Amino acid sequence: MCHNGAVLAPRADGAAGPMPRTLAALLAGAVAIALNIVVLAAADLVPLATARGGLLRLLMMLTGDALPIPPGNAIQTAFHAVIGLAMALFYAWVLEPTLRGPSWLRGLIYAVTVWLANAAVVLPATGEGFAGSRYLTLAGMIWFAVAHTLFFIVLAVLYERFRGRRISDDI
Repeated sequence: MCHNGAVLAPRADGAAGPMPRTLAALLAGAVAIALNIVVLAAADLVPLATARGGLLRLLMMLTGDALPIPPGNAIQTAFHAVIGLAMALFYAWVLEPTLRGPSWLRGLIYAVTVWLANAAVVLPATGEGFAGSRYLTLAGMIWFAVAHTLFFIVLAVLYERFRGRRISDDI
């Protein structure tokens, strides 16, 4: 770790430098998605239904259930993790180089954008209404929004920490 709190990674020449973008995105994404999964699972302890699996349901609907996806939490969690890591890579390679402001704000902007797409497109397309309002209580919608927002803010903050500085033109 260097003086500014960045996590340094060994480079091919043996020197330590900023962590490569893809590695930083995958590590930050893994931590953020693990936290997101824990927060969503905590809702089950209350118990409180939250919006989960909407994108997977939509994909199954769009393919006419041609995707032979077995039911169960393991498949849904794995899909959730893969999508989270894909979102982390998209953030690192597309959004982070273009968004301005502190990392938490960039994460919040990403969170709001994705939440709106989920609330206004994905969930209504699966018959669940805006933000899942057909089946969820207000508390469930808020819990999901908080867990969702936490993922994106943690992703952005950790990504910047792992990278050490904002660099848009390197690997």
